[in-house]
Amino acid sequence: MTAFRSARATSRKIFDMISLAVVEFDTELNILYANPAVQNLLGLKQSDVDTGLHVADIVAPELVELVQEAFRRLRNGAEPTSLSLRLVRKDGVQVPIEVVADMVYYRNKLKGYVAYATDMTRRAKIEDKLVEKSVFFKTAVEHSRAGIFQIGHNFRFEYVNDRLCDMLGRTRSELLGHDFREFLHPDSIDLVAGRYVGRQHGERSPSVYEFKIVHKDGTSRDVEVSGNTMMGRDGKMNTIAQILDITEEVENKRALEESERRYRDLVETMDDGLATDDENGVITYVNDALCKMLGYTRDETVGLLGYEIFHSISRNGYDNRAIARAKGVIEHYEAELLTKNGATVPVMVSACPLPIENGNYKGSFALFTDISELKSVEAEARFLLDLILHDIGNQLQLVLAGADLANKESSPEVVETAQQYILDGAHRCIDLIHKVRSAEESKVEPLKPVDLIEVVIGEAHLLARQHSVAPTIKKLPETLMVSADSALSQLVWNIMENAVKHNRNPTKNVWISGRKVRGNKFKLVIADDGPGLSSAKKVQVFNPERRFGGVGLHLVRRLVKKYGAVLEVKDRVRGRPGKGLKVVITFNILE
Repeated sequence: MTAFRSARATSRKIFDMISLAVVEFDTELNILYANPAVQNLLGLKQSDVDTGLHVADIVAPELVELVQEAFRRLRNGAEPTSLSLRLVRKDGVQVPIEVVADMVYYRNKLKGYVAYATDMTRRAKIEDKLVEKSVFFKTAVEHSRAGIFQIGHNFRFEYVNDRLCDMLGRTRSELLGHDFREFLHPDSIDLVAGRYVGRQHGERSPSVYEFKIVHKDGTSRDVEVSGNTMMGRDGKMNTIAQILDITEEVENKRALEESERRYRDLVETMDDGLATDDENGVITYVNDALCKMLGYTRDETVGLLGYEIFHSISRNGYDNRAIARAKGVIEHYEAELLTKNGATVPVMVSACPLPIENGNYKGSFALFTDISELKSVEAEARFLLDLILHDIGNQLQLVLAGADLANKESSPEVVETAQQYILDGAHRCIDLIHKVRSAEESKVEPLKPVDLIEVVIGEAHLLARQHSVAPTIKKLPETLMVSADSALSQLVWNIMENAVKHNRNPTKNVWISGRKVRGNKFKLVIADDGPGLSSAKKVQVFNPERRFGGVGLHLVRRLVKKYGAVLEVKDRVRGRPGKGLKVVITFNILE
């Protein structure tokens, strides 16, 4: 016994120095010894141990029977095994431990038990956190707005969350173990299966892409997948992925693209030009109509500074307009665009700022309406009004003069002269009105094939009857069809009549000739031996802003433009304008 006590004392000295909790019990499970680690773990003092404690005093009540059963098993020959318990501290707090107990013998007689305990408080906390995280992740996965799934190496679902079931309109049992290709839209099978196989073989493929799935009711849904692969415990590759239902986004995108396409088509097919510039005045977009107005391609126009396409707006003027635009000012003004070939196009400009972003001015857009025709009509209206007021005014002065002469006291000769004044003035007014009416009627009559030679011969005969001047005609074919209308006779007549009216020679001559030229054209030449025109007047004779020739030449200018012909005024004898004038009209021949 002395040896036993000596060995026990020695072992207790060792136990006092280690951090492992060690407790000795007698055969009745009363505590005989508790090393400092146990006392610290349970908040005890040596006096508490000396007073006498039983195993039931330190084990959670509901576990006492479990502990007693473990000791009985030891006595009955069971191998020592670890046991998870909760000890009760002196302050009532329970401490989780892992304990291993064994029996103590002396000379084959059971003397008691020794137990070795490990504080599991920290591990328990870690396990609790893992459990919490597990619950969190499970909750996150199951309630995610994304469909989450795992696919094994054989194309089959191994896990699906509730959201994926909702997307496909199926239960878990209808998905787990099934080939995922069963639920793909036919248009997407090759794409998705191909990328799945590629990943299984280690190939790099996009981890995010779009495809279509099929709901149980037969409808298709657009989804976006984000996935990756991971090695399973069996060494085979598994695919972990999530899909988002983007059907509404895709439909909205398609609707937006369709709306943009319609508006782009509208912008590109509109008659008005449209352009946008940025906050620095650099052109960022032009439509086809504006390109046609300017004669530039889109690539040539985009990148120009806005003022560069205007004829009469300086950089400073354009910048001032931009400053006003940045303040929200909307403008409507007339301007002239400068074309690539140097010509100008009158336009009405409607400009306003682009929508402000974050309080910053981002540029403007403008509509350009070609008002060339309007300007032409306005100029023509002013011309005709001025012409009528001037010419008819002159003739009325002649009528009034005649009326003053035709009084009772005038001689028969004076009365006859007065009557001639009145008749001449009236006839000239009627003739003027007739020409204006012809000019207006020529606007709407469509072009058609007309025999130019027949018209020329007819007007030449009329000239001979009315002015007693028979033109000399040579080198004309028997017939020649040109693109014209019924007013062609007015064009030819006015040129012939002007050749006679302004010729003060006692004997007046008019020569008419013509010839075919390259490009399926025909040049008609009407020449006279009148006073001719200086070089400056030749340039201005058909200018609508000048009044040479009255309504007659205005009509000539109008008809030549309508017929697509070309009008030239030259000296009959080159370099000698006093020898007469030569008018050349180049017509388009119709087969």
